[in-house]
Amino acid sequence: MGWSYSFAEISDAEKHARRLALDSYGLYAQLSTLLPIAVALVVRLAVWFSRRETTQKIAYDAVPTSPGAKYIRQSTTTGSVGRVFRRISWYLGDDIYIAGKNWGRRDQFIFGGLWTVWLVFLCFIGTGNDYNHLTKRFAAIGCSQFPVQYLLSLKYLNPVAYAFRSSHEEINRWHRTLGRIVYFLLAAHAVLYSNKFVQMGIVLKMSTNTTVILGLVGIISMTLLNTTALAAVRDYSYRVFFATHLTVAMTLPIVIFFHVHHARLYMVESLVVIVVDIGVRKFYTVTAQAALQSIPGTDLVKITATVSPEMAAQFKDSPGAHAYVNVPPSSRPSANPVSPSNLVFESIYSPFTVAGVSEDSWELTLVARQLRGPMTQNFARLTGMGRANTRFSLGIEGPYGAARYFPQFIGVKFDRVLLFAGGVGATFTLPIYHYLSREHPLTRTEMIWAVRQPGEATWPTSELEKSILDDDHVHLYLTGNDFGPDGNGHGDSSSGADEEIELDQMHADHRRAKHAAVSNHRRPDLKKIVDDAFRQGVEDRVAVLVCGPDAMARELREYVGVWAKKGRYVWWHNEGFTW
Repeated sequence: MGWSYSFAEISDAEKHARRLALDSYGLYAQLSTLLPIAVALVVRLAVWFSRRETTQKIAYDAVPTSPGAKYIRQSTTTGSVGRVFRRISWYLGDDIYIAGKNWGRRDQFIFGGLWTVWLVFLCFIGTGNDYNHLTKRFAAIGCSQFPVQYLLSLKYLNPVAYAFRSSHEEINRWHRTLGRIVYFLLAAHAVLYSNKFVQMGIVLKMSTNTTVILGLVGIISMTLLNTTALAAVRDYSYRVFFATHLTVAMTLPIVIFFHVHHARLYMVESLVVIVVDIGVRKFYTVTAQAALQSIPGTDLVKITATVSPEMAAQFKDSPGAHAYVNVPPSSRPSANPVSPSNLVFESIYSPFTVAGVSEDSWELTLVARQLRGPMTQNFARLTGMGRANTRFSLGIEGPYGAARYFPQFIGVKFDRVLLFAGGVGATFTLPIYHYLSREHPLTRTEMIWAVRQPGEATWPTSELEKSILDDDHVHLYLTGNDFGPDGNGHGDSSSGADEEIELDQMHADHRRAKHAAVSNHRRPDLKKIVDDAFRQGVEDRVAVLVCGPDAMARELREYVGVWAKKGRYVWWHNEGFTW
């Protein structure tokens, strides 16, 4: 079947009907995007009411040693359905690697592909052989997705994160998926119009048309945005990606607003969403007084910030949560408000996991690696000026992260919890470990912490009642560079002399401890650790959490996946800030 679309002229009545169809299908596309969110909210509400009515019964049946709970897990029908569901869930959660690069999870490709098919169907249906209608329909459907696209990017006011009980980092991967789909639709709109101009020989004439110029600016901006979002560009310069992303995100709706008036409602919705979120985040950002302390023998710095009692309590209730930190004007390198070294901090909000909370003094402890970015370079500047014990201002916003919903997995939900950390990834796993040990001592919890330098494991010692070397369930490994870059994707360095001092100190601690794993001057055998945990109980429901280098997380998922594909009950979480 050949191409049936033509440039035929239509009457005013037909143009009006076409406009109604364009508006209607744009609305259908937007509502269909919001439908899954609405369904999730309704389901959450129904589950909440159900649990409220049956709290006591559920609490009793969920006890791991309960005969009823064992019978349900072992029953042929329930067990088979559960195993199939768990296998499918694990399959969908696997990452797709192309040429050694992570392109996202399998569910993004599958559901993103299905969503693309649906939106393309809405682009074609009812267009007849009207080429102009088809061209405009691609634009209408693409623009209809903008408000939801902006919703998916929000940090504080993210209804999708609330609906699915997830973090904005988790939802952000769907923001990336929808962004590619929107770009495809609007690129198709641009290509179809360009083809029309070429076929009709009016390229030069249209090149001076304001509407066409704005459309060209819009598609070039989106191309630039998608290009700088590629992993190669982000790895080379995250600041280039971030600055481009922020600039295009703020200006693109304005460009489209003046490009065509039929898309103005979608653009206004998008701008309202992002402006309100920025305003709310500014409102809830607390300016805290903080102090810096360098960790000897490493390129780590420990930050202690005094916040309000309410914020301290929120972080205490969400172990493993992170805060977004920004540098207020008083703590920036330059006093000139319009200097580049000052303005660069206006849009920088860096995530830092809260490693510890003191309810007595309302202090949050953050640990950061001094890298090449403006934030940690400013920390290095402050410590280098001899201001390690001097208080300075720091903007803190939070708590954020999937850890806010972690209480669903602790206690009676799981029989065993495995926590894996690489380097400063322990700022995420250690608070969870202490919480489980304190609040749910019957949950069998093990923490494996791999560090490249002995000094990287010294920062928590002053925060704990006893040294981590005295804890039988915390296993510390000195790996050198076996896992490659640290969890932030950058290397580090320190002097050999400092490393020897720290190693001697840790050896001394080891002689006083019975089971300290500091004797493991090697890479942990992740496969053996995982296999031993799963073999200890065929009925055990296991939670596995990891925060560290990509290589560590990828290897762990491979080993855990062997058991998940057998239908074992596994809850997996990989904490990271790759975007």
